[in-house]
Amino acid sequence: MKKNRQILLILSALWLGLILGPAETKSAIAARKNIELSLKETKISELSGSGLTLSFYVLLENTSSRNYWLVSYQYQVLINDREYFRQPVSLDQPIGLPAGRQVVVNFPVRINYQYLEPYLSGSRRQASCRMSGELVSQDEKKKTERVSFNFQSDFPVFRLPEIKFLPPLVRDLTLGGADFDFRFSLGNQNDYDLLIQKISLELWLEDRVIHRGQLAGDQTLAAAQSRSYSLPLMLDFFEQGRELREALEKAQVTFTLKLKVEADSAWGWLVFPLEATASVGKEFRR
Repeated sequence: MKKNRQILLILSALWLGLILGPAETKSAIAARKNIELSLKETKISELSGSGLTLSFYVLLENTSSRNYWLVSYQYQVLINDREYFRQPVSLDQPIGLPAGRQVVVNFPVRINYQYLEPYLSGSRRQASCRMSGELVSQDEKKKTERVSFNFQSDFPVFRLPEIKFLPPLVRDLTLGGADFDFRFSLGNQNDYDLLIQKISLELWLEDRVIHRGQLAGDQTLAAAQSRSYSLPLMLDFFEQGRELREALEKAQVTFTLKLKVEADSAWGWLVFPLEATASVGKEFRR
């Protein structure tokens, strides 16, 4: 009777193998992993003229009844399918993966435009980033669970808008004060629009700050286009000093403009600084 039962078990296993086939059998084995992962989302942050951070937010799910901890991982980053770098990481503080729970872990990749040139091709306006590797987790008994991953996302090769100073429009310039419009333009050097929500600015006349404030409103800076801005100003030389009058009376007036721009785009929300210094002539309007 016992022998017949063993034969029946063997025949059942063979029958199951024939039904599933080799590929399905591998899938069934892979499905038994205690730690499963998937890409939740990618985000771009710290975008500037020097580079950006591309963050891969990975959802880890512990499908077992045991607690695990993520203790280390190793990964490789490829830009346009060429190796950018690879690195092993051991966590000083392991990340807990409680039984039957989900945890989101951020894997940030810092991309420096200075080192990106050899990896670019085509339009050179964007590139792809692939991150692949293996996560290593352990349970209370130090039993190791290894899970491979392979994620990809595109990112922009962002070019900061270009500041150009326009001649200030002077309505009045006397011994006592000045009434003029400071004017400048921003040129979008990218092939996508920037929907500017807010511009925080600081304006210097030679070595003195003459204005701090904001330019607000939905102002679209179209791809490969420029937009002009005008800032009305009034200066009181008796209060602020005759040095400002002397600076404005010069044939070429030196301004420094510092901006912090907040804008929406096809790549998400962007925040970046701009700064320029230049000397320009004046236009008078009576």
